Amino acid sequence: MTSQPTPDTCVLIAEVTGDAPLLGKLGAVETQRAVERCRNRAERSIDAYRGYIVQADGRTLIAHFPRGENAALAAFDLRARVKQLPPVSGVALSVQVAIHAGNLDAMSQQPADAVIADARKLVALAPADQVLVSSEGANAMPDNVRSQLSPEQVAGFAQQAYVFRPGHTPAAAPSVVEAFAPTSTSLALDQHAFDTAPHSQSPVFNQAATAPQRTSLMLRHNKNTLSVSDNQPVVLAGREEGNDLVIADRRASRHHARIEWRHNHFVLIDTSTNGTFMVDDAGNEVVLRRGEADLPLRGRIAFGYSPTEVGAEVVYFDIGLR
Repeated sequence: MTSQPTPDTCVLIAEVTGDAPLLGKLGAVETQRAVERCRNRAERSIDAYRGYIVQADGRTLIAHFPRGENAALAAFDLRARVKQLPPVSGVALSVQVAIHAGNLDAMSQQPADAVIADARKLVALAPADQVLVSSEGANAMPDNVRSQLSPEQVAGFAQQAYVFRPGHTPAAAPSVVEAFAPTSTSLALDQHAFDTAPHSQSPVFNQAATAPQRTSLMLRHNKNTLSVSDNQPVVLAGREEGNDLVIADRRASRHHARIEWRHNHFVLIDTSTNGTFMVDDAGNEVVLRRGEADLPLRGRIAFGYSPTEVGAEVVYFDIGLR
């Protein structure tokens, strides 16, 4: 990879794939819903790593990032989020991802049409669950990220392409953006990655220390049971299908809250309009409005109103040893 001037932006294109068998089983409407659930999860990864969405419809998600390493993090994270979705009628969907780089259009401040066109060519050739990086995309990465790429000959693509070498998907570090802990198969940035001060050096990818294998958080919602641990460190809650906890009450937001395993403890994070309410076993209530709080050993959570209300739709939680 030769040294080139840093481009204005890094473009990521993700395409949901593997849905063809669903058409015959479920029809077009349900197939579209299954695809949209995957795409919605991918959109959250873009938001978490400070990307800007250019297009999100059908099977396609296009976004761009001022920093190349953010595009790489988002690519691995969205791939992992989609993998966590359960199969639909026995069919597991996946994503193919391409990362390219180029200039922004001076008027719109969006990636130039030619840049997006080249990224589309690359993603069309990417195998399912693979992240392909163009030579321009590779040159937009800092040296420590670029060193993790290997050349890949892609039939039908005239330029050199790259893939991340096998095994370069370490566990998530607890220092990633805005209290967001990416899925356990994601790459991790070190704590300097998003300092507000100018960087004296490029942020580095690092392998997080192994978390203790002792505790897990059990969640009960209606007849469903979920767990949060170092093996599955994020659970999403909200009104929209595709969340791990789908909340029926209209006071809940589409993407209302999440629970994370972070720094060897469990954190409840509100991202909603109406707030997230938590009551512990002693009756103490905490109301989160775009904030976060550690979970006590046991309690109840409701979305948009207090779990003490009569008939409230409640998630019960219990932290214990595995």
